[in-house]
Order: sequence, then C-alpha cells, then structure tokens
Amino acid sequence: MLFFVASISLHGQLLKLDYRSPLKKERSFKIGLFKQFMGGVTTLGHFDLSSEVININYSGSDGFDSGLSVVGTTSVFIGNKENKKNNLCYLLNPLGGINGSLYFQFPLEEKEKSSLKVNSRMGLKLIEGSPLMGFENTFISNYGMLGGSYQLLLFEDAPKNERIDFWIYPHLIASQMGENDIELFFNNELKSISYGFGLQTGIEFNQKIRLVFLLNKFVNTLVPESLGIPVLRLTVVYHF
Repeated sequence: MLFFVASISLHGQLLKLDYRSPLKKERSFKIGLFKQFMGGVTTLGHFDLSSEVININYSGSDGFDSGLSVVGTTSVFIGNKENKKNNLCYLLNPLGGINGSLYFQFPLEEKEKSSLKVNSRMGLKLIEGSPLMGFENTFISNYGMLGGSYQLLLFEDAPKNERIDFWIYPHLIASQMGENDIELFFNNELKSISYGFGLQTGIEFNQKIRLVFLLNKFVNTLVPESLGIPVLRLTVVYHF
C-alpha cells in the first residue's frame, strides 16, 4: 500500500495531450464513460484489446491536469509459448489487466504549438496470467512510471477541425509484486520491486485516432536474458 501511494506513473497509451492555447486556458471538470478503445500488438506475439471504462478529469487554467482512470484489457491472441514471457508482457503493459490509477501533469514550458510537461500516475493492476505451477491465475501489481513529455503541433486547419500532433515521452518504470506471485508466475526471476525504463512516441490525428509506439524494459531482473528483454508495443487508439 505504501508503494501504491508513493509510486507515480503514466499510462503510455493513455498519455493525455493538451490542445488548449496557453493564452486561453480555463478550468474544467469532465467525466467520460467508454471514450477510448485500444488495440495493441507486441514483439512477444500478443494481441489485446482495451477500453477505458471511466475517466474523471480536472484541468486547471495554469496547465495542471489530474484525474482518475479505470481501464480493462483482455488478450485476444497469445503467440509466445513461454509463460514467463507472456506474464512479463502483461506486467509491462501500462493498461494490463483491470487497471485503476490516478494521473497528474505539471507544465514546465508552454508555447502556442508545443509544450513540455512532467507526467505521473499511481496505479494498481489485477492481471490474469499463466501460472507456472498451481492453479492461481491472477496476480496484483502496484506500478509506477515517471517522465517528461514533449508535445508538438505538426499541422492544423482550424476551419476544417483538422490537426496532427506528435509527442515523445521517455520515462522510468517500477513494479511491485508479492513474493508468492513472483514464484508462481515468474519462477523467482523477478525481484519484489522491479524497475527499468521506457520510451513512448506517437502521432494523433484530429484528436480521434492515435498511433503509439511504446518500449518498456526492466533492468534489475535476476535472469536478464529471460525477463530483462525489451518489449515493444504498437497500439492504435480511437477516441470518441
């Protein structure tokens, strides 16, 4: 629980972009239900679908942004034959399992067509995995990511309501699990607190369709060649 409260992270595929002019920002409070749907494929052979069930968001006039998000993800196809790596894929997916989180954004620099921010989110995931032994098929992960994001407006045609945005988001990641779950799902090849790094970048079209490239990797695994491998994810997001 202490790690859950202290950890800070960001959902890669749900990185909130800011479309408001820094000169015209106003406070707002919004509640969205089933506003985003995502499909993702990874280098470990997974294909999954995700939906953001609810998003409660507050945006301040100073550029500060925070909220609560709940996401559900289900695997459609699993192409890897090694269950440890399948479980790693779920663990490194910021949207893995049933996922509840708080997120924050703090502005550092804002211009008319670009912005630089610190992004954070604290989260908890309930993941349905593939046990290596026994019959327990779910495990819990407290997770955290912290980084800085740069957003750039590439194209805009206001009369036609068209725009293209680019962003890049390097970040640090951390995951905390119970020792029993580490034994059952990862054969004790992970530490109780695993940490590493990641990089996200992507393009968004007209605030509706988003292409996301996300790379995450743990660096303190006990068997680097097994669970210390980088996992690359391509996600397509549709926002209503």
